[in-house]
Amino acid sequence: MVQAEFTGSTKDKIIESAKDLFSSYNYRDVSISMITEHAGINGSLFYRHFSNKTDILEQLVTDALKNLKVQVASLVFPKEKTSKSLDIFYKWIAVAAYQNLRDIRILHEVELNNSDVAKQLQCIFDSPLQKFLAPQVEEFGLDVVRWFVLGPVRFSITYYTIWKGMEFPKKCFSQLTEFVLQGIDPEEHIMNHRVFDYGVEPIEIQEDATILKLLQSAEKLFGSRGFKETKVSDITYKAGVALGTFYLYFENKQAILEKLVWHTNTNLRRTLKQTINNFSDRRDAEIAGFYAFLQFFKKHSNMYAVVRDAEFFAHDEAMEYYEKIKQSYIKPIKQAQTKGEFRVYDPEILALSLMGIGHYMGMDMLILGNKTNIDFVRKLIKLSRLLYKGVKRYELGKYLPKKEGRN
Repeated sequence: MVQAEFTGSTKDKIIESAKDLFSSYNYRDVSISMITEHAGINGSLFYRHFSNKTDILEQLVTDALKNLKVQVASLVFPKEKTSKSLDIFYKWIAVAAYQNLRDIRILHEVELNNSDVAKQLQCIFDSPLQKFLAPQVEEFGLDVVRWFVLGPVRFSITYYTIWKGMEFPKKCFSQLTEFVLQGIDPEEHIMNHRVFDYGVEPIEIQEDATILKLLQSAEKLFGSRGFKETKVSDITYKAGVALGTFYLYFENKQAILEKLVWHTNTNLRRTLKQTINNFSDRRDAEIAGFYAFLQFFKKHSNMYAVVRDAEFFAHDEAMEYYEKIKQSYIKPIKQAQTKGEFRVYDPEILALSLMGIGHYMGMDMLILGNKTNIDFVRKLIKLSRLLYKGVKRYELGKYLPKKEGRN
């Protein structure tokens, strides 16, 4: 760790140092001594300004949220020009993320572990949707519009900017805007309601009995307490095995986390493939895949938390997890485009968009809420209409729902 050169008051130096470290490593791996050493100040000076590490994190999060809120409030969206409004909104999100990368990385970690911060961030990004997509919000609900409109851009920014430190690729703007405006369906496809006929069975991990006990124990503890807060002794105690036994199979705690991520990735993709293969039309398969995804993590909620934690403590394995899922989309997307089932978009951008919809839908219905399979079906029926035809179909004055039943 290199000592940085910060200007300003001692408090300013502490804040800038913490922002550097929290965004470069992660909050839970950074100590107060690391912050003061990086700031080049005596360790005791920290406590003149902050009570503990949580105290400074709360200030950083509060300031970052306030900054985003002010920026969002300053955005001006032209009336009755949805495409222009989307372009303005997407470019603002992308530029704000890159210019405030340290803040955004800190918020990204905190929102995955703090539902209150996640909801505050959600409200900030929701406010523009309620302005320039008011008819669609009324028709489908704010949550469904959020998944479809914000999911693709927020996940793509996570992929390119938060994870890779890149400016958001310029080609993504037009592709994302066109996708959200027009959807994937170039025709008038009617969803096959058999997409909701397939249930997901709990997975069975094929491992040695002792390894299985350790994996199941680690999954429950990582899911409920978090990776950082769980000790190896906690895992072995819950598994009913001796502490030394753990090290016969795993080098350390990170190794068992990596193993869990691998199992989750393998079994999720297997589950999705089994479901999707029941449909010849990829438009139906997408909705069936979303339904299977939600069912899978409803049954394995701890695994969802494990994957999210892995992003910060087993980064390479977490990136491989998402990369494999992205790659599993590419070939089917190209095939669907060739068959005329999908509009033609850049396959990678579309893959990230679909992953983003699923990610934020999962966050809302599995993490921030506790929805049932019936809820999944109701929401996915609404989502399918946006996914197929986009928001432009439902602009005020262009779409009039039937008096009895809606399309």
